[in-house]
Amino acid sequence: MLADGSILDGRYEILGRLAEGGMGAVYRARRVLLGDLVAVKMIRSAGDDPGLRQRFMRESRISAELRHPHVVAILDFNVDPEGRPYLVMEYLNGRNLRQELAEDGPLDLAKVQAIVPPLCTALQMAHDRGILHRDLKTANIVSHRFDSGQTIYKIIDFGLANVQQRGETTRLTAAHHFVGTMSYAAPEQLTGGPTEPRSDLYAFGVVLFELLTGEVPFKGPDVTAVVAAHLTAPPPSVRSIRPELPAWVDPVVAKALAKRPADRWASMMALARALAGPAETPAASLSAPAPAPGLEDRYELGSQIAQGRLGSEVYAGRHRVLGYPVAIRILRRASRPDWDAVRGRFLHEARTMQVSHPAILQVRDFGEDEAMVYVVTDLVEGVSLRQRLDLDGPIGWPRLGPLVAELVDAAAALHRKGGLVGVLTPAVVRLTPREHDEAEQAAEGNVERALVSAAGIQQVQDLLATLDEQTLRGGRMADGELRYVAPEVLTGGAPDARSDLYTIGAVAYEMATGAVPYDAPTLPALMGAAVAGPPPAPRERGATLPDAAEAWIMRCLARDPAARFASARDALEAWKRV
Repeated sequence: MLADGSILDGRYEILGRLAEGGMGAVYRARRVLLGDLVAVKMIRSAGDDPGLRQRFMRESRISAELRHPHVVAILDFNVDPEGRPYLVMEYLNGRNLRQELAEDGPLDLAKVQAIVPPLCTALQMAHDRGILHRDLKTANIVSHRFDSGQTIYKIIDFGLANVQQRGETTRLTAAHHFVGTMSYAAPEQLTGGPTEPRSDLYAFGVVLFELLTGEVPFKGPDVTAVVAAHLTAPPPSVRSIRPELPAWVDPVVAKALAKRPADRWASMMALARALAGPAETPAASLSAPAPAPGLEDRYELGSQIAQGRLGSEVYAGRHRVLGYPVAIRILRRASRPDWDAVRGRFLHEARTMQVSHPAILQVRDFGEDEAMVYVVTDLVEGVSLRQRLDLDGPIGWPRLGPLVAELVDAAAALHRKGGLVGVLTPAVVRLTPREHDEAEQAAEGNVERALVSAAGIQQVQDLLATLDEQTLRGGRMADGELRYVAPEVLTGGAPDARSDLYTIGAVAYEMATGAVPYDAPTLPALMGAAVAGPPPAPRERGATLPDAAEAWIMRCLARDPAARFASARDALEAWKRV
């Protein structure tokens, strides 16, 4: 399709073909201006097949969302003068796992345990965003060797992904036309049924079997025999091929290859956790994150920059291989007598925060060992809203307007993914400088934007289990986050979108007035104040707000959830009209 030496779009010099498939071909190329190597994937002319072109464009957008150290990075997308769409990716200089197996044979268990968990974190991130791969296989996992000598593996080709939105699935292929690779297909894919994250998990179970044995579990003389084996035959024992492997390996792989999705591991992280071995897989912890390599093996740990929530510590750091700056939040087992409850809340918040949104500080990585759990995010400039309020007092209008809008928009994004803000306080809202292209807003004094750095409480028990003991006993109120919790949640109700709006209303109230809506020295007194009646209107506490803005805040703080806005999206539209 592209000749060696040709220049694509005036920017990419084609150096040679790397691979070719049904959709098109992948080329090794050089960026003319920068001189670095890239990979260019071009599909065959889509002029007579608009569906093919649309699917490729969706692949580009989906892949570009998945920023993870173990997913190939997307650099550019365009259409050449002949109408052929192409995608520009980072160039991976190593072999794919299929090539490694063909040349070197099955992998040692220790190498499998090193390769698989990071790939599981990448797939878990995609699944948490509603994105399925649908074509996982050893050929789609490629290595890259850095000049430092370190080798990492990355997942490529999310081109067959489904995007799941609000309970519905947008099919990118015809309902009964499976375009993945047959040897890795889950039974539900082969029968034209709906796919889900556990369909990817099944395919990854085939990959795991292949890495350990050098062959796929289901084989046959023709396609019909392979399909029949996937649908009816139990997976062969890994140890029947590799008897030297430990006995616990067989049930781990067999569970990944269960015929019914409900019988498989609950998530990619559960599979990764199980792969660590029996000492790491008690029934109560199968949903915990994968045991990552040593924290300092992957990140350079700098100085402590903040004291985090739940007794955690926040450090500046840098990814050793990729070089980008990060913030690393560490929670140490020794610091909490209520370790199980705090650890569970810490990790649940981390999973909830895996949402791509400009007002959400996205979790890039997390892991644990016997002594600690940690979460890695981007390192951002700025201070917390708590620090800003303590230093400068209430935030006046119009600076308040854009900041509240960003918080509500972040809540709407979490709700779309099935998450909740839960407990939002000024301490977990970062104020970071606006980008240079937001000059018009900056000229009006809106020089900072809001960034939510924690979320995810699903039930009041998650909160109560981690509270200070004196707070729970009705003594001093040491836990400030209780002041932002909706009354129905404080009294045992289940959080939902409307309780999130109460929490955002409480933060907006404090931003405008410098005071929380309700305060009390003890938890029982706080609960009594919250259910007794509405707080003073913001202007009674000295705030200067438009009438509509004050009414909006008070509506969010309504004692009856039914009197609040029905959704974060409705609340955002109302705030825009203020």
